Amino acid sequence: MNEHPLPKLRNQLLSLHKILMLAERAMYEKEGNVIQSPNHLLQLLMTDERFAWLRELSQLIVVIDEAMEEKPPMTRERADALVQEAKLLLQGGQKEGSFATRYAALMQRVPPIATANAEICKNFASAS
Repeated sequence: MNEHPLPKLRNQLLSLHKILMLAERAMYEKEGNVIQSPNHLLQLLMTDERFAWLRELSQLIVVIDEAMEEKPPMTRERADALVQEAKLLLQGGQKEGSFATRYAALMQRVPPIATANAEICKNFASAS
């Protein structure tokens, strides 16, 4: 598979995930909650309902990682489908899910999220 946008998209999604996680953490702590350690944050990310919406993006990144490691290499159709899945997650698609709603709200308030989103959208355009 040559020059497919999926590897770049994967890295962009990973960066976006970090920005979203840090924004969510900042809001959580602003409300008076204390995150005692990186392990505590990881535990919150995996089990706390407040952070549940981020798991959709985490899971998509894992699926992309696994697909990129497949032997034989994934087909272009599979890569295109994963790009489309990312697009639906970030842009809301047909259904207004908790991720799309929360993501859109944060994008309005946190400039680095809007910047990351703009770069990802450029990648979506090149994949079309």
